[in-house]
Amino acid sequence: MRRHALWLVILLPVLLPGCGKAVNRQIQNSVAHFDNLDLSQDEIEVISTQELGDHAVAQVKIKTAVKLTKQNGQWVIDEIRIGDRRWEKADHIRAILRSERTQTTRKQLQLLKDGVQLWAERHGSLPQAADFGALMAMLTPGYVPEVLATDAWSHPYIYRRLSPNTAEVRSPGPDGLPGTPDDLSERVEK
Repeated sequence: MRRHALWLVILLPVLLPGCGKAVNRQIQNSVAHFDNLDLSQDEIEVISTQELGDHAVAQVKIKTAVKLTKQNGQWVIDEIRIGDRRWEKADHIRAILRSERTQTTRKQLQLLKDGVQLWAERHGSLPQAADFGALMAMLTPGYVPEVLATDAWSHPYIYRRLSPNTAEVRSPGPDGLPGTPDDLSERVEK
Protein backbone atom coordinates (compact mmCIF):
# COMPACT_ATOMS: atom_id res chain seq x y z
CA MET A 1 0.00 0.00 0.00
CA ARG A 2 2.83 2.41 0.83
CA ARG A 3 4.41 1.81 -2.56
CA HIS A 4 1.14 2.84 -4.32
CA ALA A 5 0.83 5.96 -2.19
CA LEU A 6 4.43 6.90 -2.95
CA TRP A 7 3.81 6.54 -6.71
CA LEU A 8 0.69 8.69 -6.43
CA VAL A 9 2.67 11.42 -4.66
CA ILE A 10 5.35 11.24 -7.37
CA LEU A 11 2.86 11.22 -10.27
CA LEU A 12 0.46 13.92 -8.99
CA PRO A 13 2.71 16.87 -9.92
CA VAL A 14 3.14 15.34 -13.36
CA LEU A 15 -0.57 14.57 -13.93
CA LEU A 16 -2.13 17.74 -12.52
CA PRO A 17 -0.74 20.21 -15.08
CA GLY A 18 -2.27 18.10 -17.85
CA CYS A 19 -5.64 18.09 -16.10
CA GLY A 20 -5.43 21.87 -15.71
CA LYS A 21 -4.77 22.32 -19.42
CA ALA A 22 -7.84 20.23 -20.28
CA VAL A 23 -10.00 22.29 -17.92
CA ASN A 24 -8.58 25.53 -19.33
CA ARG A 25 -9.41 24.37 -22.88
CA GLN A 26 -12.98 23.58 -21.79
CA ILE A 27 -13.27 27.03 -20.22
CA GLN A 28 -11.86 28.70 -23.34
CA ASN A 29 -14.38 26.84 -25.51
CA SER A 30 -17.26 27.74 -23.21
CA VAL A 31 -16.33 31.42 -23.28
CA ALA A 32 -15.60 31.43 -27.04
CA HIS A 33 -19.05 30.08 -27.87
CA PHE A 34 -21.12 31.65 -25.08
CA ASP A 35 -24.30 32.99 -26.69
CA ASN A 36 -22.69 32.64 -30.15
CA LEU A 37 -19.81 34.97 -29.26
CA ASP A 38 -17.61 33.25 -31.85
CA LEU A 39 -14.31 34.39 -30.32
CA SER A 40 -11.08 32.71 -31.33
CA GLN A 41 -8.93 30.78 -28.85
CA ASP A 42 -6.17 33.42 -28.97
CA GLU A 43 -8.68 36.07 -27.79
CA ILE A 44 -9.27 34.18 -24.52
CA GLU A 45 -6.73 33.58 -21.78
CA VAL A 46 -7.60 31.56 -18.68
CA ILE A 47 -5.63 33.11 -15.83
CA SER A 48 -6.76 30.87 -12.99
CA THR A 49 -9.37 28.24 -12.22
CA GLN A 50 -10.78 27.06 -8.92
CA GLU A 51 -12.94 23.95 -9.04
CA LEU A 52 -15.54 23.51 -6.30
CA GLY A 53 -17.20 20.13 -6.83
CA ASP A 54 -19.45 20.50 -9.88
CA HIS A 55 -18.83 24.29 -10.04
CA ALA A 56 -15.78 26.30 -11.00
CA VAL A 57 -14.70 29.91 -10.88
CA ALA A 58 -12.36 30.98 -13.67
CA GLN A 59 -10.57 34.28 -14.03
CA VAL A 60 -10.48 34.96 -17.77
CA LYS A 61 -9.01 37.70 -19.99
CA ILE A 62 -10.93 38.37 -23.19
CA LYS A 63 -9.34 40.38 -25.97
CA THR A 64 -11.99 42.32 -27.84
CA ALA A 65 -12.62 45.81 -29.17
CA VAL A 66 -14.82 48.76 -28.28
CA LYS A 67 -16.04 51.67 -30.37
CA LEU A 68 -16.05 54.98 -28.53
CA THR A 69 -17.60 58.38 -29.14
CA LYS A 70 -16.63 61.65 -27.57
CA GLN A 71 -19.36 63.22 -25.45
CA ASN A 72 -18.69 66.48 -23.61
CA GLY A 73 -14.96 65.95 -24.03
CA GLN A 74 -15.03 62.39 -22.57
CA TRP A 75 -14.65 59.10 -24.44
CA VAL A 76 -17.72 56.91 -23.87
CA ILE A 77 -18.15 53.29 -24.98
CA ASP A 78 -20.74 53.17 -27.75
CA GLU A 79 -20.38 49.58 -29.00
CA ILE A 80 -18.62 46.39 -27.89
CA ARG A 81 -17.37 43.67 -30.22
CA ILE A 82 -18.72 40.37 -28.98
CA GLY A 83 -17.52 38.17 -31.82
CA ASP A 84 -16.01 38.18 -35.26
CA ARG A 85 -17.42 41.40 -36.78
CA ARG A 86 -20.42 41.35 -34.37
CA TRP A 87 -20.99 44.57 -32.48
CA GLU A 88 -23.57 45.31 -29.79
CA LYS A 89 -24.67 48.75 -28.66
CA ALA A 90 -23.46 49.44 -25.13
CA ASP A 91 -26.83 51.05 -24.31
CA HIS A 92 -28.61 47.82 -25.28
CA ILE A 93 -26.36 45.77 -23.01
CA ARG A 94 -26.90 48.20 -20.13
CA ALA A 95 -30.69 48.17 -20.65
CA ILE A 96 -30.86 44.38 -20.65
CA LEU A 97 -28.66 44.14 -17.57
CA ARG A 98 -30.75 46.72 -15.71
CA SER A 99 -33.99 44.96 -16.66
CA GLU A 100 -32.72 41.54 -15.59
CA ARG A 101 -31.21 42.87 -12.37
CA THR A 102 -34.47 44.64 -11.55
CA GLN A 103 -36.45 41.46 -12.19
CA THR A 104 -34.09 39.34 -10.05
CA THR A 105 -34.17 41.87 -7.22
CA ARG A 106 -38.00 42.08 -7.30
CA LYS A 107 -38.21 38.26 -7.04
CA GLN A 108 -35.79 38.25 -4.10
CA LEU A 109 -37.69 41.06 -2.36
CA GLN A 110 -40.89 39.03 -2.74
CA LEU A 111 -39.17 35.98 -1.17
CA LEU A 112 -37.99 38.17 1.70
CA LYS A 113 -41.44 39.70 2.14
CA ASP A 114 -43.03 36.23 2.18
CA GLY A 115 -40.47 35.07 4.76
CA VAL A 116 -41.11 38.05 7.05
CA GLN A 117 -44.88 37.56 6.63
CA LEU A 118 -44.61 33.87 7.55
CA TRP A 119 -42.44 34.75 10.56
CA ALA A 120 -45.07 37.26 11.71
CA GLU A 121 -47.89 34.73 11.31
CA ARG A 122 -46.05 32.11 13.38
CA HIS A 123 -44.65 34.43 16.07
CA GLY A 124 -47.45 36.98 16.35
CA SER A 125 -45.23 39.97 15.55
CA LEU A 126 -42.83 41.20 12.92
CA PRO A 127 -39.18 40.23 13.40
CA GLN A 128 -37.13 42.66 15.46
CA ALA A 129 -33.69 42.58 13.88
CA ALA A 130 -30.87 45.04 14.47
CA ASP A 131 -29.76 44.75 10.83
CA PHE A 132 -30.36 42.73 7.70
CA GLY A 133 -27.82 40.06 8.67
CA ALA A 134 -29.71 39.47 11.91
CA LEU A 135 -32.95 39.21 9.95
CA MET A 136 -31.42 36.58 7.65
CA ALA A 137 -30.22 34.61 10.67
CA MET A 138 -33.83 34.56 11.91
CA LEU A 139 -35.41 33.70 8.56
CA THR A 140 -33.05 31.12 7.06
CA PRO A 141 -33.75 28.33 6.30
CA GLY A 142 -37.18 28.01 7.91
CA TYR A 143 -38.83 31.05 6.32
CA VAL A 144 -36.53 31.89 3.38
CA PRO A 145 -34.79 28.97 1.61
CA GLU A 146 -31.40 30.69 1.17
CA VAL A 147 -29.50 33.67 2.48
CA LEU A 148 -30.20 36.72 0.33
CA ALA A 149 -27.73 39.36 1.48
CA THR A 150 -27.39 41.56 -1.60
CA ASP A 151 -29.51 42.65 -4.54
CA ALA A 152 -28.61 42.02 -8.18
CA TRP A 153 -26.35 45.11 -8.15
CA SER A 154 -24.44 43.63 -5.17
CA HIS A 155 -25.82 46.23 -2.77
CA PRO A 156 -26.93 45.07 0.70
CA TYR A 157 -30.63 44.72 1.36
CA ILE A 158 -32.20 46.81 4.12
CA TYR A 159 -34.86 45.78 6.63
CA ARG A 160 -36.65 48.16 8.90
CA ARG A 161 -39.78 48.19 10.97
CA LEU A 162 -41.93 51.19 10.17
CA SER A 163 -44.40 50.52 12.99
CA PRO A 164 -45.30 47.57 15.24
CA ASN A 165 -47.42 46.18 12.38
CA THR A 166 -45.50 47.32 9.30
CA ALA A 167 -42.03 46.53 8.01
CA GLU A 168 -40.14 47.00 4.80
CA VAL A 169 -37.45 45.14 2.88
CA ARG A 170 -35.58 47.43 0.50
CA SER A 171 -32.97 47.41 -2.23
CA PRO A 172 -31.11 50.66 -2.80
CA GLY A 173 -31.38 49.92 -6.55
CA PRO A 174 -28.81 50.57 -9.28
CA ASP A 175 -27.28 53.68 -7.68
CA GLY A 176 -26.70 51.90 -4.35
CA LEU A 177 -28.04 54.87 -2.39
CA PRO A 178 -31.04 54.23 -0.11
CA GLY A 179 -33.89 56.69 -0.32
CA THR A 180 -33.49 57.62 -3.99
CA PRO A 181 -36.12 57.15 -6.74
CA ASP A 182 -34.54 53.96 -8.12
CA ASP A 183 -35.00 52.02 -4.85
CA LEU A 184 -37.11 48.85 -4.91
CA SER A 185 -39.06 47.78 -1.85
CA GLU A 186 -41.77 45.53 -0.45
CA ARG A 187 -43.94 46.36 2.56
CA VAL A 188 -45.06 43.74 5.02
CA GLU A 189 -48.26 44.25 7.01
CA LYS A 190 -48.96 42.10 10.04
